[in-house]
Amino acid sequence: MRVVVLTQEDSFFIPKNIDRVAEISEVIEVVRIDGKGSFSNKLSDFLKWFGYYQVFKLGLLISKRKIQNMFDSLFAYRTFHGFCSVRAIATKRSIPFQIINNVNDPSFVEHIKKINPDLMISFSAPQVIKEPLLSYSKHGIINVHGSLLPDYRGLMPSFWYLHNDEETGGATVHYMSKHIDDGSIIMQDQISLKECKSILEVMNRTKELGGRLMVEAILAIENQTVVPKPNISSEGRYFTWPTTEQAKEFRRNKKRLV
Repeated sequence: MRVVVLTQEDSFFIPKNIDRVAEISEVIEVVRIDGKGSFSNKLSDFLKWFGYYQVFKLGLLISKRKIQNMFDSLFAYRTFHGFCSVRAIATKRSIPFQIINNVNDPSFVEHIKKINPDLMISFSAPQVIKEPLLSYSKHGIINVHGSLLPDYRGLMPSFWYLHNDEETGGATVHYMSKHIDDGSIIMQDQISLKECKSILEVMNRTKELGGRLMVEAILAIENQTVVPKPNISSEGRYFTWPTTEQAKEFRRNKKRLV
């Protein structure tokens, strides 16, 4: 199975999941999308939502990962196994890598048409993917979302799980369609969120699960054993970015970013 990965920069979770995919398929390209919805471009919003101290703590963790990534590259990715950045895991795996700003740009769409992947997968791709790109691979595009769809569709499910005091969460792999988190469900499973007090803790659990489900989904597609389930949006809730007041409530309830 020839796979293209669409993602954004991440120092904690996504590189390991790309590595998992590379174990069971031929990843022919990793594409990092630096759109305005990507995590790295939401700094001002994170300061507004979580405050300077929490963003500072996250910054320290990211800086630590950057230092680890530097040492990892010096020692041929034998120390941290390329798990400190998206580029690092692509380099370690000798996978072509590129950075783009617009996944729907005609030149990128033409590029995908030319390399002709069997499947495209999204690990937190920060833009809405539109036609004709949705149709430019044999098996379409599949996405992993950090909730049990159709509930908690939309943005930052890790925030909303904590905000709403959920004790159970999950992850879902689904086909992508022209609407957000709206395509048929391929795989999903739930996970306990008890004792999670930070968004990073929730993400650690849901993204670990999501990576495993993505591997299962790719193998099922390859073996033609997928039995898609309906993803009925009216049966779940959609969430967007939090308001300032919702973020204040989040902090009042002793919930954290890190």
